[in-house]
Amino acid sequence: MTTGRSILFAPRLSEDYVVWMGQLPTLDEYKEKYQVDEVYFSDEIVQVLQSKSPSVLLTLAGVNTDSDLHAIEATFKGIEKFKVDNQILFPVIAECRVIKTELELDVMRYASRISSEAHRSVMRKVSAGMYEYQAEAIFKHYILYVGGSRHVAYTCICASGGNGAVLHYGHASAPNDKRVNDGDMLVFDMGSSYCGYASDITCSYPVNGKFTEKQAYIYNAVLSANRAVMEAAKPGVSWVDMHHLANKVVLSKLLDIGLLRGTIDELMEVIISSLVNRSSQNFSRYD
Repeated sequence: MTTGRSILFAPRLSEDYVVWMGQLPTLDEYKEKYQVDEVYFSDEIVQVLQSKSPSVLLTLAGVNTDSDLHAIEATFKGIEKFKVDNQILFPVIAECRVIKTELELDVMRYASRISSEAHRSVMRKVSAGMYEYQAEAIFKHYILYVGGSRHVAYTCICASGGNGAVLHYGHASAPNDKRVNDGDMLVFDMGSSYCGYASDITCSYPVNGKFTEKQAYIYNAVLSANRAVMEAAKPGVSWVDMHHLANKVVLSKLLDIGLLRGTIDELMEVIISSLVNRSSQNFSRYD
């Protein structure tokens, strides 16, 4: 179809559903909520599509370039009655995802602002003697109670001390359960998810509020990398190049202080930067 009209197919649910999940929306209510042109039940999909006589159905199939996972292609009973093309849609949708409307930008800014405020709430309340999961609880309470954000964007990483060197600490096998000790550096990587839009913020600071000289040096090395990227980032610049820039800045600082030996080019060649990048935030190990 080239009419630009939108059609939504909603599941036809049993009346028993009402007992467990509440009142069933009507088709008109679906139409109003999702602002589409037409709404039908999903068991009518073949009949409705045949009445529209589409020249082709476009289904989404492709490989996510970040995860290398394949998108699960949509299907339904009777799809064999139509001509299907699963090649056209994926690159178009992938490109559309990088272009945001003003409304989308507002939601993204909101999710980031609530997460930022939640991190500041954690900073004010965390102290030596607490457990990492208590910091996680403070964050989650804030984004829901204050921000109305019921979900986190990913498993919260609340690392203290040596746990800061673990890339995805906080998972089920390491559930943010260490006691925070005086002098520990904290690496708190947490973000809210609001209306499907995710924020991702990492903060690093000493639990007692006072950097040692060595901790401050490493912190400022990471900060220098951050500022270098912010200054260089502009339309048309590759994020891969920005990643390499950040690594080079951090490596140069670590070379200056004697933590590494060699040249930046040699270190980049063996990809040591990718190993150092997160570990450099684990300041307590350098002490």
